[in-house]
Amino acid sequence: MNNNNQELLKLIESYDTIAVFRHVNPDGDALGSQCGFAKWVKHNYPEKTVYLLGSNEHNYKIYPMMDDVSDLGVFLAVVIDTANRPRIDDERYLLGDKLVKIDHHPEVDPYGDVQIVDTKRGSACEIVTDVLRSFDKEFTEDIANTLLSGILTDTIRFSVEAVSSKTLQSAAYLMDQGANITKLNQDLFTMPRAVFELKNKIVQNVQVKNAFSYIVMDKTQLEAINSTSREVKGFVNVMSGIEEFAIWAIFTQEEDGLFEGSVRSRNNTINDIVAEFGGGGHRLASGVSGLTLEQRDALIAALAKRSTE
Repeated sequence: MNNNNQELLKLIESYDTIAVFRHVNPDGDALGSQCGFAKWVKHNYPEKTVYLLGSNEHNYKIYPMMDDVSDLGVFLAVVIDTANRPRIDDERYLLGDKLVKIDHHPEVDPYGDVQIVDTKRGSACEIVTDVLRSFDKEFTEDIANTLLSGILTDTIRFSVEAVSSKTLQSAAYLMDQGANITKLNQDLFTMPRAVFELKNKIVQNVQVKNAFSYIVMDKTQLEAINSTSREVKGFVNVMSGIEEFAIWAIFTQEEDGLFEGSVRSRNNTINDIVAEFGGGGHRLASGVSGLTLEQRDALIAALAKRSTE
């Protein structure tokens, strides 16, 4: 067990109350790592109070509801899958007596009294799995399923470049603890007919510049298809399987009139370009928010240029 893992275990055992946070607009890895970590603590330390904090606004049905609590008292704050503090969902992490960061994104904000960051890992759930394994305590089938869900979603079923033999070893361990990869794939990657029909409406808005494909949905367009920015951005990978598209993105207009963007790439680096517009993320998967119309169009032009390099 390395020193950071030892420090985390000491903190877990030292606090009666632990609050677990993740980033805004959560994906499966954020929810899986947050909930999986919390379930592990609750199972191995049943006398402790463990809270899940953040919004319940997401498209996943397999995760528990977040906790509605007003007074946290004295607590340990654990933030998972969140590279920088402005993206933490629920600012009460600031009230924590101690702060732990567990993450796999490029290091842009080294916050936390204890930092467990490995940018070579494919998901936060992979890191959480290995950290918790090092403590040599019990895993349940439920904990294993929750953590494997995040590995599956963030690696797009083991298909991205961040997948390594360590990723597969972590997944194998979780399956050995009872995780059902077949059922998880069905729960996470199948959709009802209404969602299928929504996807078809979104695809009709694809535009192409060079080897860059993108979708722009303003508020009027979102209203026309009876959808939301959050729902539409979840379809960013609808363009991922097209041979001629090297980079793809979805831009949606928010209530304040500004645009958010989700950008993905097959091989071309994109996070450096996205960072120039105030966003960030992984080399091949990044996001940005607060874009004016002019900034959105400038980012589109830059990504179109990068797609040919």
